[in-house]
Amino acid sequence: MSVGVGVMVVLLVVAVGAYRGPGPDFGPAPPAVAVPLPERASSAGREASAASTRPSPAVPGLSPRRTDPPSPTATAPAASAPASVAPSQPPAPAPSRTTTAPPVAAPLQARYRVLNTFQGGFIAEVLIRNTSGGDLGWVARVEYPGGRVVTAWLEGVPQGTFSGAAGTLTYRSGPDLAAGTSVALRFHIEFADPSPVSCTVSGRACSGR
Repeated sequence: MSVGVGVMVVLLVVAVGAYRGPGPDFGPAPPAVAVPLPERASSAGREASAASTRPSPAVPGLSPRRTDPPSPTATAPAASAPASVAPSQPPAPAPSRTTTAPPVAAPLQARYRVLNTFQGGFIAEVLIRNTSGGDLGWVARVEYPGGRVVTAWLEGVPQGTFSGAAGTLTYRSGPDLAAGTSVALRFHIEFADPSPVSCTVSGRACSGR
C-alpha cells in the first residue's frame, strides 16, 4: 500500500515538472503548409499526356535539333544515257520491171507514092526529108508480102545498100542526109500489090500509102 502511494507521488512530481509554463524563448511553430496532392489522373489523361510528351519521329535528313520538315527543293532530273539505236537497214529495193521502150522516131518525114505501073510490076518512091538541125543517117523499110524486090536506088546522090529478101525492102543510106534536105528512094517491085503493108523510115511511118 505504501509502495503504491510512493509511485503515485513520483508520477505527480514528473507531471508537474512537465507542465511548466512557456518560457521567454517559447514561440508558436509556423503552420505547416499543406501540399496539395495531385489528382488521380484517368487512364485517358495518362495516355494523352504520354502521347504529347512522346518524342516526334525523326525525319530523315534533319538534325536532332530540328523537328520541322525541310522545304521541298527542285531537283534536276538525272541525265539518262542515250539509248543505243540499232542501225536501220536500208529498205529492200523494189523489183524492177523490165520494159522495152518503144523506139524513138527520128526527126525525118517520109511520103510513099507509086510512080509507074506495068504488067507484073511497078515503080514506087519514098521521099525522105530531114527536119532536124543536123545531118542524119536513115533506114527505110517497105514490106510487100509475096512480092519480089528487083532493085532500089537513090536519085541524084551517093548510093547506100539494100536487101530485098521475102518481098521486104530494107535500104540503108550512104552519106548522112543534110539538115533541111530531101532525098528520093525509088525501087522496082514485082508480083505484089502496089500498096505495101508497112512503110517506115527510121521508125516513122510513111504517109501517102
